[in-house]
Amino acid sequence: MTIDRNAFTLVEMVTVLAVIAILTHLAVRGLSRVRDGKLAKAADRQLETIRASVYDSRPGEEAVGFLADMGRLPRLANGSTLGELWEKPTGALPYAVRPATVENLVAGLDAISDGSVYVPTGWRGPYLRLPLGKTRLFDPWGNPMELEDDAGLVRLWATNDVVYAVSHYGPRARAKDARTIGLAPEGGAASRLVVSAESADVTFSEDITYTWYGPADGLITGAVKTVQYPAAAVFDGLAPGRRILKDSRSGRARTIDVKPGDNLVSIKLP
Repeated sequence: MTIDRNAFTLVEMVTVLAVIAILTHLAVRGLSRVRDGKLAKAADRQLETIRASVYDSRPGEEAVGFLADMGRLPRLANGSTLGELWEKPTGALPYAVRPATVENLVAGLDAISDGSVYVPTGWRGPYLRLPLGKTRLFDPWGNPMELEDDAGLVRLWATNDVVYAVSHYGPRARAKDARTIGLAPEGGAASRLVVSAESADVTFSEDITYTWYGPADGLITGAVKTVQYPAAAVFDGLAPGRRILKDSRSGRARTIDVKPGDNLVSIKLP
């Protein structure tokens, strides 16, 4: 019997197949890591986009987004979603510039009624656009971006239904891989407004009333304080965003952009 020395033996064929299998496995793992890396970056960008839809402000520019228009952070829609960013909340009024008259004020604020003051307020979304044909928001791996996903991981962090942060959990949906981003502006969702005045009249010492106006779900909210010049009026707990400020001495209404933290405003009086 003649043996063909150029043919593969069974051992050699098994060895070749094993090498091919190992190389294929390594290649697939490498491609999987590349894919996971790209999806992780997409998930990070998604969190940034969600945050920008709620609050976006660049140096020297006024705040824009849901918080600036509505005067608050989004609440959980249907008990578990960020639906207020793409569907008008129940009871919220559409965006408009409204006079600060009684019918447009939050209940109980009749004292700040002023028909000469106009305030932009209301929902003008969608602030976040879903992919065509979708009614729910998903991360790049197909997990729902809701209060809890199918694995029981918290993706929307809320207190009293107010959403203050959102998370993703990476390609394997593990808690240790979580990345969380806050929806409130850096420094928090509450600001302080300190208003002082300057007057060329050295004999001026009368009381000055300062009133600010801002958005509230399509209505108008605000507060009023009276101080004796030159004392400053301090307003706490404002949501960052555009506000209208009026003083009783000049009768002038000014548009100001309230930033996170302390805001010092000095006005010149006649």
